[in-house]
Amino acid sequence: MVLRFLMITALLFSAGLSFSSEAYPRLNGVQVFVLDKAYDKDLDTFFAGLKAGGYDTVFLRVFHNGSDRYHYGEANPECRSGVYFQTDEACVVRDVLSEAVSSARKHNLRIYAWMATRSLTFLKTPELMERSFTKEGTVSGYGASIFKKEVRDRLIGLFWDLAKYDIDGILFQDDFILKNAEGASPEAVRQYLAETGETASYEALLSCSGNFALTKVTGACPEAFLPWVSWKNKKLMGMFSDLRAAAEAVKPDIKFAGNVYYETPLDRVKGLSWYAQSIRSMLDGGFDYLAVMGYHDQIGEEMLKSHDESVDVLYEMAENLVAVTSDESRVVLKLQLSSFSKNRTVDDVQLGSLCRMTADYPFISRVLVPVNSLSDINNICFTK
Repeated sequence: MVLRFLMITALLFSAGLSFSSEAYPRLNGVQVFVLDKAYDKDLDTFFAGLKAGGYDTVFLRVFHNGSDRYHYGEANPECRSGVYFQTDEACVVRDVLSEAVSSARKHNLRIYAWMATRSLTFLKTPELMERSFTKEGTVSGYGASIFKKEVRDRLIGLFWDLAKYDIDGILFQDDFILKNAEGASPEAVRQYLAETGETASYEALLSCSGNFALTKVTGACPEAFLPWVSWKNKKLMGMFSDLRAAAEAVKPDIKFAGNVYYETPLDRVKGLSWYAQSIRSMLDGGFDYLAVMGYHDQIGEEMLKSHDESVDVLYEMAENLVAVTSDESRVVLKLQLSSFSKNRTVDDVQLGSLCRMTADYPFISRVLVPVNSLSDINNICFTK
């Protein structure tokens, strides 16, 4: 990796090239889950501290689901599920986005609204949920159905209203997926039949054995399952196109970043089969940035790898993504500062290895997760 860095640096200086174009500026940012209560009515302190620390971008959560903590710790009993911006499409918890945009502009920081879609609690009603295939019949799926007009219309309205703010972009939450057995709602089955002439059913899709190497899903039947998940990916990207069009109608220069599961750049079939997610379709469909969730601690737990082995996985993800992007800066490597399954922060040894890893990729973007207070980034090496 050091050799690769030296070669790129040499090319940069000898040819006057840049791997971060004006169209896709390199981001060095933080992702905010819950703004600390210390910044209530004093958000300038937070944004000024980020700027002083060398950060230039903030991904701010602007949705609130039932189990989420509230920004500033200020509960709103009337909005157990809603958003943090003005809209008629959902309950408004508080217009935190307005406060954040004002402070971001004052301190010359980019700001992206981090927005959910299918997991929004107020859309996950029994009548709006997608269905999943099982041997016993269909059951409620992971999230709201993109095949239902009411869901699509509500989401389009939300993205339209988001774009009214002076934001630089929108980060799609990692719920913008269709899980492996989802797509069993009557609307989805009807659309699939109308567009392909094929019937989607448990028997046709998931009743086979011995094909795991081809599909990455136990029981999947390759001849039917693989075309079906590709179709689901096409439907998701069609939904993205509608949301993008709504936002761009209000703010033509708005950018879009999409959360990417770590499996997707490692295994193309796994990304499609598990999530209906594809790097190629995201790039072709208009996502400006690929925000890959390079959470080493989570990767280590799920893949049964040591810390060093998990960092090697980050290298592999970065290599695969850089290879297919027009600008390396379009790759956003998201790095975790605290464990999601254990109540602890990442130790200095692990942080050091992550800093060295990102130093080998000086042109890719990076975002630290989560940063809710300036204390979360004290003495951390991730500065420009």
